[in-house]
Amino acid sequence: MSRDRSFPTVGGLLRVAGIVLAASVTLLSPVAAEGGYLATVQDATRLLSQGQIAEARRAFQRAREADMNDALAAVGLGYALDVEGKAAEARGELELALKLDGQGRACRWAHALVALNNARLDEAIQHLEAIRKEGAPTPELWVALAYARCASGDYAGAREALDAAGRPDQLGTATRSMASLVRGAVAYATGDYARAVEVLRDAARHLPANTYFDNVPSRRTPLLPEARTSRREALALVSASSLGPAVRTRSGVVRLHLDPFRFPGASYAFFLVDGKTVHGTNAPPFRYDWDTRRVRNGYHKVVVRAEDSMGEVLGQTEEVFLIHNEGVTFPPAYPEEEYTRADEALSRAMILQPDVMATRYLLGLALKHMGRVDEAAAELEQVMAHDPDYGRARQELRSIYAAGAGSRLRSVSSVPISARKVAITFDDGPHPLYTPPLLDLLERYQARCTMFLVGSQAESHPEIVREIAEKGHEVANHTYSHPNLRTLDPRGIERELLRGRSVLQRISGKKIRLFRPPGGNADRTVEEIAAGYGLTTVYWDLFDSWLQRYDEATVLQKLLGGIKPGSIVLLHNGSNKTAPILEPFFEELTRQGYQLVTVSELLAEAAPGIQPPTEVEEAPELRDEEPAAPAAPETAPAHARADARPEGRAAAP
Repeated sequence: MSRDRSFPTVGGLLRVAGIVLAASVTLLSPVAAEGGYLATVQDATRLLSQGQIAEARRAFQRAREADMNDALAAVGLGYALDVEGKAAEARGELELALKLDGQGRACRWAHALVALNNARLDEAIQHLEAIRKEGAPTPELWVALAYARCASGDYAGAREALDAAGRPDQLGTATRSMASLVRGAVAYATGDYARAVEVLRDAARHLPANTYFDNVPSRRTPLLPEARTSRREALALVSASSLGPAVRTRSGVVRLHLDPFRFPGASYAFFLVDGKTVHGTNAPPFRYDWDTRRVRNGYHKVVVRAEDSMGEVLGQTEEVFLIHNEGVTFPPAYPEEEYTRADEALSRAMILQPDVMATRYLLGLALKHMGRVDEAAAELEQVMAHDPDYGRARQELRSIYAAGAGSRLRSVSSVPISARKVAITFDDGPHPLYTPPLLDLLERYQARCTMFLVGSQAESHPEIVREIAEKGHEVANHTYSHPNLRTLDPRGIERELLRGRSVLQRISGKKIRLFRPPGGNADRTVEEIAAGYGLTTVYWDLFDSWLQRYDEATVLQKLLGGIKPGSIVLLHNGSNKTAPILEPFFEELTRQGYQLVTVSELLAEAAPGIQPPTEVEEAPELRDEEPAAPAAPETAPAHARADARPEGRAAAP
């Protein structure tokens, strides 16, 4: 409302009184139904049911801004934050929801799920049983209850709850995956490994497409004691809502005042609640006793504004209070039927998120118990690729590979044979520009090669990986993200090797037994870890990285001059510099009677008991952007034995 700046003091008081009276009527009237708020909650709920957690969280945040004092937005926001691993923020929102409306079904259901996700098993069971006893329990409730009972060791109770949930084919995809996981855990815990494999395979098949290894918080109560990470996770010490931890809770009458030291020239003080003026005075000490029972429970923003004698604003202070008065009720802010539908929809959208890690881990253990070690290794590698500290995955996987360690080479750079065979290897693929033409060229020369592929690139171009395997070439591991392995700790090395292999095996359908460290950056630790997981580290005795220093003709001359039976040649498929020398190189090798084979085929030619050499020459990294400068031939870098250089091999891409 505008002010007439010429009013005298008495007139100013009358004006203040008028403003306050109008504002009081507004505050005492019921909150108007805001279709926009419920519509936003419904949009967020739909996103949640589709598994779009981040998008749902943002939508719930918008709903919270539209109405700070309704529980539904706080419930949905708290659940989404918990799924994203933000436990402290989630707990703050859910505590707020309890204060706003602790009786809503969605609120109590969310608290049960979040308690289960945060290892508060007794609290979760208490919430779940209370909801069940109200009647009409949903399949999602029965599955969550089965999970909680299994986690507490009540396997009979878990089976009973799963039976009540209904037939698997009548459940939603995510709920079916969780139900099968619980069935598998019960079967595994009771020694029925064949049944465990059967239902855990079903759990894996029904994992939703948007379910990832990091969807489930590591702090969730484990189904079985061992099905969890042994890595300690930092715990949040403070729970706070989105308005921050400093919000004070108040009830009854709260005294508000203008700070005279901050505004020494103040003649008027106005007190505003949620943007509406509720009191004004020109009488020091500028106080107001605010009856919080006249507003709804929830967040309320209080502003104390100072003005001088002419009505000019000197400044203001702001604070948000959380008002909670027991037994105080107001008329519904929203149509009851519409609100009930929104509450029920939100309850259905919140589920116990499928657990990829527990599914793969228990499946791997059950397969190992049945003697199906190759299948067990594939499952356990997927677990270790994301968390090497999960359960007994490391010990179980190492024990599988230890069985064949005696016949496996630790590392190789060439193979001493008399047959005119050489292994051509390519690093850094698959590449959408360079790999398809290379495959065509190899086919023309009836050549097979070994391709050391990067896992992350394989995920981006799976069709190229499948074509490589279908054409008879060997797929090998070049890590997942192409890091310098010497800069990683053992856990990081494990993740890179196993995640790379897991991705390549899944896409190609082939067993991956060979590994090459990016840049040749390996030391004893890298080789030992690789050997411990059944990988032979493959180096080279010839390479194309001379292209960084010499022209193409010189490099081709050096390659052909150094070739010998059993050579392992390092070439690159992630660079356009190698392409011009490939055809003349293959042409001359063919003319000389060499057969181009894979590394595994070359190793099969070695005489029993003969250990191939592990020497390797330095190979500088090959980059597209640096042109190859003509230069006179120089002496090749000195050989360096792998076992004489524990700090690492020289760089190659």
